[in-house]
Amino acid sequence: MDTGNDLTIPADVPVSTRETGLPAGLRFGLVQGWNFIFRPKRSYAWMRRTYGDVVTIYGTPSGDVVLALTAEGAREVLSADPDGYGAAHKDAFAGLAGAGSLLILEGALHRAERKLLMPAFHVQNMRDIGHVIRDIVITHTDRLRPGDRIKALDLMMDISRDVILRVVFGVEDGPLLDEGRVAVAKVLHGVGPLITFVPAVQAWWFPPWRKFMRAKCAFSAFLKRCMAERAGADEEACDVLSLLNAARRDDGTRLSHEEILGEIGTIVLAGHKNMAFALSWALYELARHPAAKQRLRDELVALGADPDPNLIARQPYVSAVCDEALRLHPIHTEIGRVCRAPTKLLGCTIPTGTVVGVGICAIHQDPAIYPEPDTFAPDRFIERSYSPFEFLPFGGGHRRCIGAAFSDYQMRVSLATIVMRWELESLGEERESRQNLGMGPKRGVPMRVTGRRPT
Repeated sequence: MDTGNDLTIPADVPVSTRETGLPAGLRFGLVQGWNFIFRPKRSYAWMRRTYGDVVTIYGTPSGDVVLALTAEGAREVLSADPDGYGAAHKDAFAGLAGAGSLLILEGALHRAERKLLMPAFHVQNMRDIGHVIRDIVITHTDRLRPGDRIKALDLMMDISRDVILRVVFGVEDGPLLDEGRVAVAKVLHGVGPLITFVPAVQAWWFPPWRKFMRAKCAFSAFLKRCMAERAGADEEACDVLSLLNAARRDDGTRLSHEEILGEIGTIVLAGHKNMAFALSWALYELARHPAAKQRLRDELVALGADPDPNLIARQPYVSAVCDEALRLHPIHTEIGRVCRAPTKLLGCTIPTGTVVGVGICAIHQDPAIYPEPDTFAPDRFIERSYSPFEFLPFGGGHRRCIGAAFSDYQMRVSLATIVMRWELESLGEERESRQNLGMGPKRGVPMRVTGRRPT
């Protein structure tokens, strides 16, 4: 487990507030940048011990970045006037998702687009979504046999991909599903930390970028075929693509293909792997904590045979296990905004143009909020509730992940289905590793299938 206790930073890198007017911090050099990107838990723990509640990281590819490391700092950032902030990392995300993505839009345009898109991501608008998710999980896990050695991440990637293709694209079995599996895999494999965090390499001369652009073109072609097929679908169709296709702005205009591509692409880039990461971490922790796994099963068994997925998703211990896995293993390590006007943060004035953000890792590991923060303890989410500034797995404020409710629901139903049907044993320690936009398990969570439970 990364605790930060063995992380060392060269002593000559601190920068005092007297030099810059910003909170004290460190230079984003080779060592510091590597630690911040690839070992964020350790890096945040060190910064919290060294600088306290707020820190400045100078000279990042996005300029100087000021990060709040406490829940109170998060409250100040995320409760501020949304018009005082712009989107961070715009250059990088525009290349990946397109200039019309919610990741890029700001101000009134962002609010209007979010209002337009939000109904498509309401779980209640996706009829039978729980049964679809459960069927997909059963289809993929029924291929397992006692004695099999698997990597949970590979299995969860297959499940998450098919959920997206069915629920988001509305694709059923057949050639289009196979085409979608290939298109999604290629576009995801084309995204790496370098082209994500260093927009300067998003250029024709950089081979990984050319590879990603070829994959993006193939993904766009697949989306066009899906849209053509959905154009003749039942008006009651409730997949996300159909709902986006039917959406209308206040002036009656529809989303263009490029706009839908940007939003769907954002879902695939931000949602597919992240859900696989989250489920893999939950399975890993349950395998290492048999008492928690048994308590989860007891809660599910009490619901009777073949319980409704909506009922499963509302169970307190299912929710607590999922929340604790997301707290202990945050997929996204920080939230970033760009100040469009001078901004106050914990008594400091942050000038216009500076990136200001929230260190999710630091808050999720704060012992004042989460006693014994390196311990997997789902009960903490039953014993008390946490504010949106203390628990931030999907970000926060006006730019919180639009698919948070869908992702949360999918995780609960998927995890419950697996736990009730299979006995899985962990095959060793796991650690976090930067993978594309988020942090995932470095070894893929190796496991052994030890048995199948009666259903």
